[in-house]
Parts: sequence; structure tokens; C-alpha cells
Amino acid sequence: MTSLQLDASAAGRSVTQYADVMGSGWPLTGRAEELQTITESLDTADAAGIVLAGAAGVGKTRLARETLTRAGHRGRDCRFVAATASAQSVPLGAFADYADRLGPDPLARVRDVVDAVTQTPRGRPPVVVGVDDAHLLDEQSALVVHQIVRRHLATVVLTVRTGEPAPDAITALWKDELLLRLEVQPLSKAETAALLETVLGDLVDSTTAQRVWNYTRGNVLYLRQLLADELASGHFARRSGIWTWDTHPTVSATLAELIDATMGRQSPHVLDVLDVLAVADALELDVLRAVVGAAAIEEAETGNLVTLDDGSFKPIARLAHPTFGEVRRMRASSLRLRRFRSAIVAASPPLRSRTDPVQQVRRAALLIDSDTTPDPQLLIDAASAAIQLMDPVIAERLARHAVEHGGGTPARVMHINALVNGGRLDEALTVNADLRAHASTPHERAALGLMRAGIFVRQNATEAAQELERIEGLAAAAGLTQTYNCVTAAARAFEEDPRSAVDAAIAGLTGPGPLTEFAESAESAESAEFAGVLGLVTACRDLGRIDTIRGYVERGYGLARTCPSIATSRFPLYLVHHEALQLAGHLTEADDVAGRVDEEPMEFALAVAFRGLIRGCASAGRGDLVASNRMFAEAAAAAETLEIAWIRSSVYLAMATTLAMAGDRERSRAAAENVPPEDPFAQRFEFAEMAHAWLRASDGLVGEAIAIIGDAARRAQTLHSPAREVWCLQTAVQFGDPGGAARLAELTTVVQGPRVTVVAAHAAALRDCDGDGLLAAARRYEEFGDRIAAGDAAAQAAVAFRDQGRRGAAMTATALARRLAAETGADTPALRANNSPIPLTPRQREIITLAGHGWSNRQIAEHLTMSVRTVEGHLLRASQRNGVNSRDELIALLTGT
Repeated sequence: MTSLQLDASAAGRSVTQYADVMGSGWPLTGRAEELQTITESLDTADAAGIVLAGAAGVGKTRLARETLTRAGHRGRDCRFVAATASAQSVPLGAFADYADRLGPDPLARVRDVVDAVTQTPRGRPPVVVGVDDAHLLDEQSALVVHQIVRRHLATVVLTVRTGEPAPDAITALWKDELLLRLEVQPLSKAETAALLETVLGDLVDSTTAQRVWNYTRGNVLYLRQLLADELASGHFARRSGIWTWDTHPTVSATLAELIDATMGRQSPHVLDVLDVLAVADALELDVLRAVVGAAAIEEAETGNLVTLDDGSFKPIARLAHPTFGEVRRMRASSLRLRRFRSAIVAASPPLRSRTDPVQQVRRAALLIDSDTTPDPQLLIDAASAAIQLMDPVIAERLARHAVEHGGGTPARVMHINALVNGGRLDEALTVNADLRAHASTPHERAALGLMRAGIFVRQNATEAAQELERIEGLAAAAGLTQTYNCVTAAARAFEEDPRSAVDAAIAGLTGPGPLTEFAESAESAESAEFAGVLGLVTACRDLGRIDTIRGYVERGYGLARTCPSIATSRFPLYLVHHEALQLAGHLTEADDVAGRVDEEPMEFALAVAFRGLIRGCASAGRGDLVASNRMFAEAAAAAETLEIAWIRSSVYLAMATTLAMAGDRERSRAAAENVPPEDPFAQRFEFAEMAHAWLRASDGLVGEAIAIIGDAARRAQTLHSPAREVWCLQTAVQFGDPGGAARLAELTTVVQGPRVTVVAAHAAALRDCDGDGLLAAARRYEEFGDRIAAGDAAAQAAVAFRDQGRRGAAMTATALARRLAAETGADTPALRANNSPIPLTPRQREIITLAGHGWSNRQIAEHLTMSVRTVEGHLLRASQRNGVNSRDELIALLTGT
């Protein structure tokens, strides 16, 4: 048993699954264009052939073999030979199987081999000859190929490695235009993702697919070995129903050998170049030249090991492939690499003079792993730049080293910022507690208390209010009233008190005096201001005040872009901004917000979780349930690694809702059960009660679903959250309850956006059994993008039309409902009622549905809080009305079985 199989067994996974990764049956993905070109060049029996050129590992051999296989399926005889470096020293080494005799005349030997290779029965078309790695052919073997092509004796498919010298007889084939030369490119990002999902047999997180492509650059050979290695080590794992890879790759001996073969033997000077770039990632050409010399760089570039980017002010040198750096870091000693880091630092201009944050972070990272003693202030500045670049992982490392090298309180504050921006909130609270224990002034204690409250707000923890209450007097005495109000606004908004949040935000953002937080720094003022904006936007989301949000939200984004300590806070702002627009019905604007999130760096779990949640909500809002559940799965996989329970709750409850909308009851229930029970957010109705209601509706318990969502609407009204009240009342109307029609009419004067007016019209039409009004509501929903609600309204219109005997109108409405159901994948109570148009009351339909789940009449009676006799009466009247004689016949009639 191989080590790969042992590792797979230890991980509790199927050995077969891992063995398949290295098997010969990998699918040919992303080569449709190349195959079409090849097919067109070989579509006649007398076609000369084609040369497939490309870098090592891009899949030339696989493509050539597939070409021969397809030719064989079309009745062609095929022969395949492979040239090797070891056979290159032997005349006709590649064609040894066809060289039956030896003799002094090399031309005679060549003619014999040509005849043997191209021989075919009379009446058959010429053979197809494949030659792999033709650049490694010896001179006589190359002459064989050249003669076959020139004399049109066979169709020839060659593979050659780009950049490698080849015999003159081979290069002449494309230079003299005897054969078409096709450059085979590495797989694109999308093609790499598709191949991963095909091989693994399930969804792959889009960030994982991006990381795999970044590492392999679409090289199939590297991809194959990397995937096998990372599966065996357990680093490539399946979480929340989706494959993820969020660790640094381990370079196995096998993968290292493959990469070594690509790099080839190199002089010590070139190895110096490779090792310097392996530790530096990218380096200005003048600095690299100072460390290793110009001649070595030129040699490395000639060997296709280094590339130069001349697009920047100063040319930048990089390794030609990221795996080269991985192998060199593995091969070289730690002392050698440390020496090169020190040499780079010494050859570089002073770090303080740099304005490019990318280079600032790279230099600081080199500095802490070199023999040079770092200046803690430089590390603090670099950590700040790293946060601004959305890389809280390296920021935390730099800040921690700044603390260790005597950076004092500023370094510890930066360490807190890095931890918070990376979602490591418990660790941030620990560092904050240590700072507060040693605070020497009331101002410091108040500022650190506000910082602590802000961390609790990020956790959506009830401790935020407690901390703010504890330090209110201290903050006032320290002159931090405005800062206190801004943080309070964020806390109250997340505690479902939007009116108080707005009051606190306005007081904090517009009150007299300076906005500051710690050591009178401008950055702290921006952080406090952002908290006020976030609180205001969150509160206005619930209040339905879209115009106010538009007036403040860009101010918040601007602060997050310029203030490093709150860089990742833009993600919660994206979320509440998106939710506000979606609740209002401005789905095009909401999509624009989701698009902005896509443009952010996604190299850490917090960003991935927010992107998946926002993208999933955007897709769900437009009724694309397949896409939404994929994005929620990505978010859930990332959220599992975070210390922020409310994000996990949000993701799983949103996933439970959309799965229930699609009628996937089992997966919906499983998603809801993944909600952390200790999270107070799990009890918040905007996700929890919506998920619960849709789950009940998917079970056929529409009456219960209406009761749950009705309670949620009343709670929203009590909490002065009219926008969320509209959302709940819309859901109730979709379930068939028009009881909120009067309240919705009132809300049209309170809540901004197109949704409330359409929902009010929908409820009124349902209440009045107005089929035309329901159909008009369906079209208005579809107009602003809510296709699931549109489908439900259309289905309800069809039922109303049938009740009125308007068969033509009913058919029109049904066609619309079915089109929307097909587009969205929805399976809602309204759609089901329209698809089984039998005369039943909602209560009869609910009782028969429960009976279909295998419940007895007594169980149904207890669940619905009625007597057994009442249940039996409903079943009897339903049977009489529909002309059936038994409970089972009623079930069959309802389910269509």
C-alpha cells in the first residue's frame, strides 16, 4: 500500500477517491477549442498532421492521446511513440520497436522504419502516428518523422516543449509550413475550477479554485500532483458540502521532482537568483541586480525561469512560476534563505522612504526573518499597510513582532487592530484586557473600553451594551462623548433598537467637539466615525430610510479605505447596505454592492464568509436558488473557521431558507441545525423566524408557517423596524395570508422603495380574490427582480381565475408561474397548490399533507390543536368534494402519485 493510500485511510476517507486523483482517467477539460482546431486539421485522410507545442505539464501528451483515440474511433489505425532523453543517444531509439534490422547504411534503416511505421492494409486510410516529446528525438528518428510528413505517408501528431532545442528535421516541419503548429496554453481559472469539480465530484469553493490556479497557473501536471498530495494530507477537505483548501501547500518529493525537471540543472549563480526571488516573491530589478549580479539574472531569464515586469516605474523581477519558489524554499537551507533576506534588506532603500504599501509590507516581512534588528515603528507602519491591503494575517505577524521588539502601547493597539480585522476577536479581547490593566490615565481606560465595546459589537455580543453602560461616565469625563455615541449607535443598531441607534449616530456624527479615541490620533477618529456610520446605515435599513443610507454609506466606505484599523469593517457595511437595498426592492443597486465585494481581496476566511453571504443573498433575492445555495455553502465553509458565531448563524439560516424555498426539506433542516445554539443572533427573527417559517411551509404546514411569520411581523412592528415588517408580511402573502393588507397600505407611506407598494397591492388582490390584480403584482415583482414572489403571485392568480371560471386567464397565469418556477428552482406552497388544482381549503390541504407524511389522525389533531373528530371531518368533506373514498386516495390526489 502506498503512503498516499495510508494517509487517505488515516483521514477516514475512501482510498479509491485518492487513488483516482492519480489514475489515468482524468477528464479532458477546457480543451474544446484545441480539439476543434486539431479535428479540423485532421479531417481528411491525407491530412499532414499537427504540432502541439507548450510548456511542460500543460497537457500536450493528454491532448495528443485523445486525438489518436478519436481517430481510432473513426476507423484510423494509430501508432504512438514517446521520445526520451535516455533514448536520444541511440540512433532510432524512439522507433526501436519498428527497427527490425541493423546495417551500415543509416538511410536504409530510416527507410525500413518509415515503411514499418506507416504500413497499413490495402484499402485502409493512412495511419495516424503520434510522437510525444519530439524535441528529444535523435537525428535519425527525427529524419523518420520528417520523411513521413514530406511524403504524406501518414497523419502525424507531434508534441514539443516550447523553448527547448529540437532537431533541425523537426523544427523544419513548422518552419517550412509542412505542419500546423498549435500552442497549447495552460488551463484558465474557469477551466481549472471545472476540472477540480469534475475530479472531486462536488462543488469547489471559488476562493479555493482561485488559490489552486494561482499556485499551478493551470499546469495540469502540477495540479494533479498537488491535488493528490493535499488530499492525502487532509489539507484539501470538504466542509459544509463544498471542497475547500485554506492552508499553505506542502511540496511533496514527487511534486518537487516534477518542478525540478521543469527548471532543469542550473548554475550556482542562477540558483542564487531563484532563491532570492523565492524569499522576496517579487523584487525591483535594481535591488536584485545588487544582490546577485546582472549576468546571473540574464542567465535565469534566458532559461525561462524569471520574468520581468516593465510596466511599473521600476522593473520588477518574478519567478516564472510560483512553484519554483516553493521548491527552492524547500531545497535551500534556512540559513541560506535568511542570508538572502538580509542581503535584500541591505540593498534596498530605507523602508521609511517607501510609499508603496505592497513593497512596504514585503520589506517588513523580509526584515523580521532576516538577521537585521527591525525598528518597531517600521513594523507598526507595515502592519497598518497590510491591514489596508486586506491582509490581516501578515499584519498580525508584523504587529506581534513590533510588540516583541519594544513597540509598546502603539504596537499592542496595532496588534488588536490586526486581530480584529482578521476575525480573531477573542484574542483581540485578551490583548485589550492586558492593555486596560496597565492603562495609566482615565482617557486611556475610556478609549480602551470603547475599543472593547467595539469588538463586542463585531461579535454581536450582549456584552457591548454592558461595557458601554460601564464606561459612559468615564468616556464623558475623558472628552470622548462623540466617540461613545458613535460606538453606541453601532451597538444599538445590532441590538434591534433602530430609533435609538439613529439618535446616537446623529449625536456622534454631528455633535460638537473632536471625534477621537486613542492618543488623539486621526486614525482613531476615523474608526469612531465609521462606527457611527455603520450604526446609522444598519438602523436605517430596518427603518426603510434608503435616502438617508445613500447620504452616508459612501462616507463609510471612504473611511474603511483610508483607515487601516477598520479596513475589513467594510464587509459588515457591504452586508447591511445590500440588505437595505434588497429589503427596499432596489435589486439592481443591491447587485452593484455585491459586485463591489467581488473586487475585494479574498485571501482570508472573514472576507470569503462575507462575500459568500452577500452573494448568496443577492442570488436568493433574484430567485436564483442554485447559485445562492452554492455561495452560502462557500460562506459556511469559511465561517466554520471564524470566532464570530453570528456570521455562521446568518449563513446557515439563510441557507435553510433558500433550501426550503426549493423544497429541499432534509438539507434545509440540516442547515438550520448547524446554527450555534449559544449565539444570541440565532434568535433574531430576520433570519431565524424566516427560516423556520419556510421550513414549515416546505413540510406542507402552511398554517404554522403563516403563524410564525405573522409573529415575526408583529415583533418587527414593536421594534419599529418597518422594512423588515414588510419583508415578513410579503412572505405571509406568498403563503396565502392577506391579513396584513391594511397594515401594508399604511407602510407604503413609511418605507421607501418599490417593494412595499407591490406587496401592498399583492395583499389587497389576494384579499379580494382579484386574479387580475394578482397577475399585475406578479409582473411588478418580476420587473424589480423578485422572481420567486412573482411566481407565487402568478400561481395565486391562476387559482383565482379558475375559481371564477376564467380558464384562459388561468392558463396564462399558470404558464407564467411555471416559467418562473423553472427559472428559479422554487417549490413553494403557492406553486404546489396551482400544480395540483383540486378543490381543497387551506386547512384540508395541510391535513392531507401531514397524512402524506405518515401521521395518524390523532398525531395531526395534537399538532394542529384540534380534535380527532375535526380532522376526520376535514378528510371526509375533502373526499366527498373530490369524489374519492379513502385517506390514501386523497393523498395520491394531492401529490399526483
